[in-house]
Amino acid sequence: MEEITSWEGIEDDEFFKQFFGGECKKTDINQVLSVAQQINKLGQAIDILNAELQKQVLANHEDLLSQATWVEKLEGVLSIMQSHVQSLLSAVERLRGKIIDPFHRIETQTVVLARLHETSDLLRRVARMQHLSKRLYSQMTNNVQGPDIIKAANSLHELEQLMMDTDLNGLDVIADDQQAVKAHRTTVQRIATHTLAQGLCTMDRIKVSTAVQVFQNLGIVKGAVDNVMDSALLEIEKIATESLDVTLTTNQDIGKRGAPGRAAIPSPGSSGNLRTRIWENLERLFQDTLYTQCLQIELLQRILLEYHAKELDELSQKFWNKVNDLLSKVLVERAQGSSFVKQALEGEYPKFLRIFLDLSKRLKERSQNIGIYNINHNVLSPFENAYLSRSVSRLLDPVHTMFSGEGLPTQDEIDSLIRTVTNELSVSLVDDGLSTVVARNVGKAIRLFCLKCEQGLLMGGEASQVIDSPTTVQQTNVSLANLLYYLSSQISRVVVNLSAGLPSDGSTVISVALKETDTLTKNILSPLLASISDAIESIILTMHDDPEFRDPSSPLGKEINCSLYMRELQGFILRSVNTFLVPYKNQTVVVECCKTVASRCIELFVRHACLLRPLTDFGKAKLIVDFSQMEVAVAPLCRGGQLGSSEQQQYRTLRALKALLPLSPEETVQKVLDGAGESGVPRSLVLLHLFSTAPPELVSPHQSASWSVGRLSQWMDKHPNERDRLSFCSGPLERYQLTVRQHNLPSFHPLFPLMKKLANLDDH
Repeated sequence: MEEITSWEGIEDDEFFKQFFGGECKKTDINQVLSVAQQINKLGQAIDILNAELQKQVLANHEDLLSQATWVEKLEGVLSIMQSHVQSLLSAVERLRGKIIDPFHRIETQTVVLARLHETSDLLRRVARMQHLSKRLYSQMTNNVQGPDIIKAANSLHELEQLMMDTDLNGLDVIADDQQAVKAHRTTVQRIATHTLAQGLCTMDRIKVSTAVQVFQNLGIVKGAVDNVMDSALLEIEKIATESLDVTLTTNQDIGKRGAPGRAAIPSPGSSGNLRTRIWENLERLFQDTLYTQCLQIELLQRILLEYHAKELDELSQKFWNKVNDLLSKVLVERAQGSSFVKQALEGEYPKFLRIFLDLSKRLKERSQNIGIYNINHNVLSPFENAYLSRSVSRLLDPVHTMFSGEGLPTQDEIDSLIRTVTNELSVSLVDDGLSTVVARNVGKAIRLFCLKCEQGLLMGGEASQVIDSPTTVQQTNVSLANLLYYLSSQISRVVVNLSAGLPSDGSTVISVALKETDTLTKNILSPLLASISDAIESIILTMHDDPEFRDPSSPLGKEINCSLYMRELQGFILRSVNTFLVPYKNQTVVVECCKTVASRCIELFVRHACLLRPLTDFGKAKLIVDFSQMEVAVAPLCRGGQLGSSEQQQYRTLRALKALLPLSPEETVQKVLDGAGESGVPRSLVLLHLFSTAPPELVSPHQSASWSVGRLSQWMDKHPNERDRLSFCSGPLERYQLTVRQHNLPSFHPLFPLMKKLANLDDH
């Protein structure tokens, strides 16, 4: 065991750390040292501490003596302060005795005074209550015309305030008055309720105003209004249920309350009149019951607003919403409970809608706020959807039926469809929204008819041939087109006849659908007109085989007639129109389509007339005659209407080029460059025409490219841009210029500079 020599050793020793609260080793030091050793260590520590204490006392004895002196002085000061505190406590006790006693006396007197005030106020209230009770009694009994319920309500209101503010229960002196107040309140409330009911029934504004004032004074105006609404809704529900009860006898007055036992099963033979009776009942329900109840509620709302009952300013709107909800419930329940009622409401939905609309219109005419009484489609939608479903079936079924057989539909079948369309549109005129939806269904029927016709179309060579007489296939297509035209014209007439009532949206929907008949007719005509156009182009191409255009031996004085190809063209167009196009009854569409054929015919004629080469003076004179005859040739295609813009442009080009043919090349080029008279003749055509009198070394553009005239025509169809055409025509001119320079020829042909001017792209 180590010996401890200083107080620092005590701190570091594991044995003493347990006395200092320090951490010891895991092994308990007390178990290692014996008791004698522990006592020895404690003795050593005590000796060390005593020695250290003596050392500290010797070192600091002056400071310790000074502190001991100050302690004695502090004890003397504390003794003086204790005597002062005792004096202060004695003074506080004396002051407390002077304050508490007066306070208790004042507190007692205050309680007495408060009780006196309460007693006095209670006596005043009792006296006021007795006075009001006597006045209330007088108001309830002494009036010759009956109780003055307005004044009585004022008195009751004041009495209730008195009883509400103070607990008066248990006072024998006013017990009888309290009972009388309760009785009078019941009487006044009953009279006011009866007055309100009478006032609403007779639309008497004074009575309603009186009742409202009474209820407001009684503080039960909201409850009274709720009772009125509930009563009105119960009445409406009862009458609505009875109106759709097919078991009611036909002679029962639906508008009145039936006595018990009045309902009965319809007698034999009366079921035929039940539908009529149901509609009469619904008419009375809407035009009498609902109309009257809504007006009564609106009168009540106006009077409530006069009394500043702002919380009830939407009374009419709330009532109307509840009426619609109630009607929706009753109508659906009665329709589910009776197939007869369901068939009546769904099958004759427009009649039901008209009744509803008439009610809304009448209410809006009488209402100050027309936005209240709008139709709630939740009431109508179940029956509207069923009706529209049946309506579209009635419109589509005839179309399916007429195309179900092998042959084409007959005119009688189409007339039946037209009658159905007329009937559906006519009965839907009660409402613009319904008319528009039915018009969409009519549009579906028209589109279905067009689809069926399109499926029946016959295509192929027999449908587009224009050489022989019309084939069976072509006659079938003509019949389909005529059926389309008949349907379109008849439905258009129906729309015109109903234009006064049919909304513009509905008319537009049908008009858009009818345009599909014209589109399908154009599709039927398209291959036929394409064949006619091809045949016209083939005939026009034969002008290049006519020797009279290039025969220099033909004298100018010879009589000039139109060319053979022109006669053939005139005969073909006339025969095609009379044979293949006249049978189509929709001549408006035929003429519209023929305008494109006429425009193409003129365009090809002008193009190939400019490609004739060589062209003698006689040939030029003959060509001028052909220009005049071209107008005669296309006349059958342009009958019955004004030409379109593109056709008019082709006509202007035809006539302008005809005017340029007699001129010299110099005059022709000058007029084209000057744009005299806005001739509208493209430069490329004039340039091609000048090649007709050019020397052989100045070859034509198609010859330079080793093309045929037909191929050049196809290229021009694909390149309508004038710059492309002029660029194509410039190639032969540049090669000619190169040839002249290579051969050192003295000059160019006189046409060359003129043609270069026309071909100059910078001037275009």
